Amino acid sequence: MNSQPLFMADETAPYAIVSTFSDITREKRIDETDRLMQMVAIDIDITECNRLEAALQESEERFRQIADAYSTLIWMSGVDQLCYYFNKPWLEFTGRTMEQEIGHGWTQGVHPDDLQCCLETYANAFDVREDFRMEYRLKRFDGQYRWVLDIGAPRFTLENDFLGYIGLCIDITDRKQAEVEQEKMLVRSQQYASQLHGLTEAALKINSTLSIEEVIRLITEQARAIIGAHQSVTSMTIESSWAQSISSISLSNKYAAWRDYREKPDGTGIYACVCHTNRPMRMTQAELELHPRWLGFGKEAEKHPPMRGWLAAPLIGRDGRNIGLIQLSDKYEGEFTEEDEAIIVQLAQMASIAIENTRLYAAEQQARTQAEEANGIKDEFLAVLSHELRSPLNPILGWSKLLQSRRFDAAKTAAALATIERNAKLQAQLIEDLLDVSRILQGKLTLNVGKVNLVSTVSAALETVRLAAEAKSINMKLLLVPEDDQIHPTFLVMGDSNRLQQVIWNLLSNAVKFTSPGGRVEVRLEHVDSCAQIQVIDTGKGIDPNFLPYVFDYFRQADSATTRKFGGLGLGLAIVQQIVELHGGTVLAASAGEGQGAIFTVNLPLWHTNAIASESQQEDEVNSNLGNLQGFRILVVDDDTDSRDFISFVLSEEGAEVIAVSSAIKALQALAQSKPDILLSDIGMPDMDGYMLIRQLRTWLPEQGGQIPAIALTAYAGEYNQQQAISAGFQMHVTKPAEPSELVTAVVRLADKKV
Repeated sequence: MNSQPLFMADETAPYAIVSTFSDITREKRIDETDRLMQMVAIDIDITECNRLEAALQESEERFRQIADAYSTLIWMSGVDQLCYYFNKPWLEFTGRTMEQEIGHGWTQGVHPDDLQCCLETYANAFDVREDFRMEYRLKRFDGQYRWVLDIGAPRFTLENDFLGYIGLCIDITDRKQAEVEQEKMLVRSQQYASQLHGLTEAALKINSTLSIEEVIRLITEQARAIIGAHQSVTSMTIESSWAQSISSISLSNKYAAWRDYREKPDGTGIYACVCHTNRPMRMTQAELELHPRWLGFGKEAEKHPPMRGWLAAPLIGRDGRNIGLIQLSDKYEGEFTEEDEAIIVQLAQMASIAIENTRLYAAEQQARTQAEEANGIKDEFLAVLSHELRSPLNPILGWSKLLQSRRFDAAKTAAALATIERNAKLQAQLIEDLLDVSRILQGKLTLNVGKVNLVSTVSAALETVRLAAEAKSINMKLLLVPEDDQIHPTFLVMGDSNRLQQVIWNLLSNAVKFTSPGGRVEVRLEHVDSCAQIQVIDTGKGIDPNFLPYVFDYFRQADSATTRKFGGLGLGLAIVQQIVELHGGTVLAASAGEGQGAIFTVNLPLWHTNAIASESQQEDEVNSNLGNLQGFRILVVDDDTDSRDFISFVLSEEGAEVIAVSSAIKALQALAQSKPDILLSDIGMPDMDGYMLIRQLRTWLPEQGGQIPAIALTAYAGEYNQQQAISAGFQMHVTKPAEPSELVTAVVRLADKKV
């Protein structure tokens, strides 16, 4: 600084002396001989420039102070694109010095994945002198990358000269994390919406099919598609040991080599835990391999596609029993989640309901088919019944008419009467079979249980069918095993002798009926374990294997041709089975096929005792009383003249004194005049039936006849009718038509009880 005045010759002094800043330039001028000719001095006043520079430095200092006071990261660059300034918050954030950051040093803190994009954005904006915004990750002093929003703007002088860029960075990590979470939530929401749509679609598809195989296939594919997995398997429980039958497999192309896998898991694998507890299970691959029961698919694990994580849900029936499970493995992305588990549980529930519904539908369809078949069988049976009932009536009515209108010799008359008797018995047997079926279907078939010697029972049945066998030259044989008479009494069972004889008679009758002339029928009686086994073996037409399962069904015969050829109602074997089962036994049919004969095997539990009473002795006791009605007065009540005359004749022949009346009212009048020993009354009569008669009689005093023993003799042959008769006051119930011996036996037994 020069404070001396500078003035030339002839200039006056200034008014005042002031301090100034000058920039003086001096120049010498010389001639050719280097002699100084002139010196020129130029003095430029730079006071204003210095003042402006000082002001600029002061402004920049104030800017730095302000920039450092903010938490925002601020940077500045020059016209060469290089950063030359970073504020204090920037340096504190990065943990680096100004010297480290200036130039390109700051780029060392940018995440490698973001650096290229960051530099390109900055360079492109710099070239066109425009604002820019960019996001990148910047390393913090602790080594953690934080997301920042970098906003840059060009700087210009008042004269619009470009100076470089200034920018600020804002930490947006929290916002970015929120955006990531929001994106995840959006993705999950979209996935959930897609899964809900998948569930809805699965429900529609599953509920639109009535095939259990199709239900299982659909649920397997839908489970894999909705949750997103490479493997899906649905298997059905087939044993209480949790062995499985694989019903459907859905695999992505990754596991295409295993698409034919069908090995049955044996119940030793971890999936059995799901079946046993009926709870879903979810495991990572690491958890799966550490589980003590991890055996893949049991013994077949090596053949099964490799597992990569596991999710399973049980299929549960309406009764709470396990019916199978759905399993998933190898999810497309990540591990199976709680949401995946909830979805597969819903799918399993839908599948369980659909499987149960298809089973119910199949059962209903089967029942409908069976009902239709049964109706067809019943229609056929009614036609057969009409034929079988009418057939015996033809010779009965025909010979009865001829015997009334013509005279025949004794032999012809005897033959005619035998024909009438045979056909009447046949018709009675048909009716008895129908009544037995009615009792069985109502659960009212009762047994008169006692000790039964099967040797006597079988022998009696053989004698019953022997004539029919001899007429066809069929060889009949009873074989006792072992063949020792001393063993025979041990074939003792508890049961109803009449019903057991009915069983043997039915089997023997069928054997004789279906065996060709010259054939053989054998009855084999032996001990098998604790049972008496009766086998009826024939060399007859045999049984078609397709019909064999239905041989004991009601109203079933092999075919209509058989029905027409051999006759019968198709009830005999059904009755046999029910009677045998009522005795605690079993009956089985076997045949090698048509033309190969048949074997019917009856097993009855033996009665073990040493105190054996002979059945024949009991029969002898009853038979010894036949013809011993001498002195008995019997009142017979029946509105049917033929029946009344027949009963009166039979009883009179046995020595009884019979009083016969045609109505219940006349019976009461007769009882008022004299007291008979036994009352034998029909039930179905006009005005007053047999029930009303016995009820009124039981109101009388004993000395008036109120306690007279009474037998109901009626065509009402049902079990209910028998109970009704006993409840009304009768002591016995005898069904029409009754054999003379049966009628006399009933009267004798009732007379013995009275005595």
